[in-house]
Amino acid sequence: MGGTLTFRAASRSAKKGSRVVIRTYQAEHGGTVFVQALTERQRRTRTRLMALVVIAATAISAATVMGFTHRAASLARSDITTSWAP
Repeated sequence: MGGTLTFRAASRSAKKGSRVVIRTYQAEHGGTVFVQALTERQRRTRTRLMALVVIAATAISAATVMGFTHRAASLARSDITTSWAP
């Protein structure tokens, strides 16, 4: 079952304006294999969405770290002011 596939034909849309791209491959046993693939628009949308998710995750993690740092710094300041009181 672990045969290799070679690309035989260019990708084709089922019909004009279709959202389905079917690629055909020549299997090792000589038969044709049909594989459904994403269109260029779907790939572009997925890439942009993943970029936004990464940006949001980075912003959330940075805000979390800054929140902990700010809280730790304010606690340290309050300890200093209470311990140095005459």
